[in-house]
Amino acid sequence: MVRKILKYGILLVFIIFILGALSGKKKDNTQNIVTKNPQVPISIKDTSRSFHLGFTRWPPSFEAADIEHMYQFIAEHGDLIAHHFDAGVPWPEAYDDQPFSKHVMDDWSFSKSKTPKGHKVYVAITPLADSRDAMAKYLGSSDNMTIPSPWNGYALNDEHVKRAYLNYARRVVDYYHPDYLAIGIEVNVALTKDRAAWDAYKDLHKYTYQELKKIYPELPIFASFSLSHMEGLESGSEKRMQEQEIRSLLPYLDYMGLSAYPYGFAYKGGKLAPVPDSYFDTAISFGKPIAVGETGMPSANFSAFLMTWEFTQDEQTQYIDMLLHAAERNKFVFVTNWAAVDFDKLVKLFPPIARDFASFFVYTGLEKSDGSPKSALAKWDAYRALPFR
Repeated sequence: MVRKILKYGILLVFIIFILGALSGKKKDNTQNIVTKNPQVPISIKDTSRSFHLGFTRWPPSFEAADIEHMYQFIAEHGDLIAHHFDAGVPWPEAYDDQPFSKHVMDDWSFSKSKTPKGHKVYVAITPLADSRDAMAKYLGSSDNMTIPSPWNGYALNDEHVKRAYLNYARRVVDYYHPDYLAIGIEVNVALTKDRAAWDAYKDLHKYTYQELKKIYPELPIFASFSLSHMEGLESGSEKRMQEQEIRSLLPYLDYMGLSAYPYGFAYKGGKLAPVPDSYFDTAISFGKPIAVGETGMPSANFSAFLMTWEFTQDEQTQYIDMLLHAAERNKFVFVTNWAAVDFDKLVKLFPPIARDFASFFVYTGLEKSDGSPKSALAKWDAYRALPFR
């Protein structure tokens, strides 16, 4: 599907800048009451759940009160938080075991301070650029900076890169003490876009996995894979090759992480409606426990790329219902909905081309930006209320 540009580049720079600024301000004393989900009849088949439910910390706006509300929503409606780092790697500092920039540490400090007490922690990092076919940019005084020399001449499996990335991963683990760690994000996109980059990534992944396991033997370590690429639905993807190459990486994956969005250009008519029970079958066939690192379905129409994309709350609810029932039936580890709250207020501040990309995800939240719950939230909360096994 369309690359999730809203998570990358200049947009993420804006978000991290604001979040970092907020972390240095006095606490906002505005009381934010999370709107309770109305009591509506909910029928679900399961009587317990084996998976955690969570969200990333993508903000609904730049307003401090809205961000605080979002964290309250995550605390009330989930039991997992996802810290998703996809804006570069501090390559030279990690290699030399030197301090990271104030920009990095401010973000880490703020995000850690906002992690709800008792929530499981999922951290995702990646050595791949947002294009998924090259080494990640430099994370320094800002996000996605130009890679300095000589690092810009290294391949992903260069010994310098291996040492730096391992050190970076260790620093992340020692800081966040995560319950789950992804060391690559949507990594199979590289196989579609650049075979050499994929082969180099595999080498780096195997090295990082093996070395981290020596230090943290009990920590689940894996990578996330784009489900639409895995299925061979994206331009240039071939399902048989995807399956073959992913299988070669299975000994170095404790879980099968997924980035799963059942809509976009990869699907006829722009979406799967309804999303079938077989949606996760290919991923399940690999035999690894499934961890849904990010997913979502819009609940409202939006315009992007000179087209109108039509979605309803009923379609979102059907997907969430199918997703969570599949998660229990197949004993998924966790499910992360990308947005907690719609970010239509935030999107209005983006320049036109960025707004088109961001619009693909703006209505994937389970609460509207005005604080009113969506019908999908009732399904989500019904599973949240089940006893966890």
